[in-house]
Amino acid sequence: MLKRKEECSDYRLPATIEVIRSNIRKYGNPLGLSGKEIAGWSEDLNLPREGEVLLYTGGEYQLVPYIDGLVDMLTKMDQGSMGFSLMMGFRNLVDRVGVNPEKIVAGVLSGQKERFRYVNRKAAEVLQRMGLQLCYLGEEELYSGALLYEYGFMYDLRRHARKVAELIRRTGARTIICLSPHSAEVFKLIYPRLIEDFHYEVKTFTEALWDWSNSSPGGLVATFEGKLTVHDSCRMARELGITEEIREILKRVKGVSLIEPEFNRRWTTCCGGPGKVLFPELAGKISARRLEELMDTGADVVVTFCPYCLAALDKARREGQRSIEIQDIIEFIYRGMAK
Repeated sequence: MLKRKEECSDYRLPATIEVIRSNIRKYGNPLGLSGKEIAGWSEDLNLPREGEVLLYTGGEYQLVPYIDGLVDMLTKMDQGSMGFSLMMGFRNLVDRVGVNPEKIVAGVLSGQKERFRYVNRKAAEVLQRMGLQLCYLGEEELYSGALLYEYGFMYDLRRHARKVAELIRRTGARTIICLSPHSAEVFKLIYPRLIEDFHYEVKTFTEALWDWSNSSPGGLVATFEGKLTVHDSCRMARELGITEEIREILKRVKGVSLIEPEFNRRWTTCCGGPGKVLFPELAGKISARRLEELMDTGADVVVTFCPYCLAALDKARREGQRSIEIQDIIEFIYRGMAK
């Protein structure tokens, strides 16, 4: 039990969590990216702001490379050091002119911005080829607030959710297709408890693809011949219960030989991504271990369906100089449908 007021300072949250929290509150996303940075992938697609089917990215694929860059920096810098304190203190000055210090550092270290940015574009093009008329919030799009929920900042989430819900309401959408399972989880399971009349059909990209493949037999085209394995996202498998849809989709792709890893579906092993901001070194070890489990299948390609899983496993692949390929389901399907 705390007896002295000053002892409370010993229980402050880690600086990185406070950075993420304050960025969501002020900028609408965990790293303070601008609306242009979030929506730049959609240039020249001319997606309308209103419609029955809303494509929701939440900025998550766009954010991942910056987060990885920030984590790379954190592994090299003691968060209790003077250098780290100065960078965070510098925020008070640069925030006045709309510049975000950790975003600058992370942006310099990031080397995969284009790949993750264009996962969104590939998703939009695949969905359009499926016959869906999409709308998109563009530069107004806000992050879902999933990290606020995961870190337990429910008061902040409630305030943020109201802003997100109002933007979605203005689109007139009835269906929301989420590219990240983290967004899908909070929209399906949490928002209805926080926001009145948040009654939408919420689908992941995988579910939308599954629905289409059922109504269009033979519609999936593959340019791939070889062995493939699936890494189940914890959010998709455990929280949303989505496991068989992805497997049935892949089985319908000609040329694919699907091999299961030892730990799969609801018993999937974590990719390490969720803990990387707090415990980057431990997260790296978890990612490397999961990659080994996936490689034990002898597969040529690992398919994921979460931006954080994709980033964590691909980083483990690069650092371990492994030849196996890591692809998001969006990238994999786009490669076939683009022909």
